[in-house]
Amino acid sequence: MSMRVGLVRHFPVSEPMPSGWITAAQLHEWKRRYDCAGAHCEAVTLAAANWARCYSSDLKRAYVTAQALYPGEIVQTPLLREPEVAQFETGELLLPIWLWRLMLGLSWMTGHRSQRSSRDDFLRRVHAVAELIESDDTDVLLVSHAGMMAYLRKELLRRGFEGPKFRIADHARLYVFERRDSAA
Repeated sequence: MSMRVGLVRHFPVSEPMPSGWITAAQLHEWKRRYDCAGAHCEAVTLAAANWARCYSSDLKRAYVTAQALYPGEIVQTPLLREPEVAQFETGELLLPIWLWRLMLGLSWMTGHRSQRSSRDDFLRRVHAVAELIESDDTDVLLVSHAGMMAYLRKELLRRGFEGPKFRIADHARLYVFERRDSAA
């Protein structure tokens, strides 16, 4: 007997990444547009699997992806959202997008006071999703976002699941994690 968890990242989004030099406020506005943007739906099918339940992030791009992959009832939850990052108060400072992302990532991961509560909230959500999966004790499909998937992958491995490695999950690709009962 075993338990399987399928992780899928949403379809690609129609809001392009900003280019050039931007302020923190412009980056924050782009993130707002990205979260509201539609997804580029693709024709996909999952390998023959009988997923007992499907959970999706409550953001549109994830839910649309879940609808394309799972024929049954889909439970939407904000637990599966990406981590929130607080806007830096840097005024009119202009930086390229790659540098903003690096600064935000380092600030978030090191627990800088500007990002600490966002990080702690996100990590609580990762643990809550893992608890939800284990309490269900059935094969579960989760449709989410790249950041959530990376941290959830680590948490699943910590809890005895086995599954593939990935750094940034591909859009609409299924990653299956399995935990076998020791009694089997």
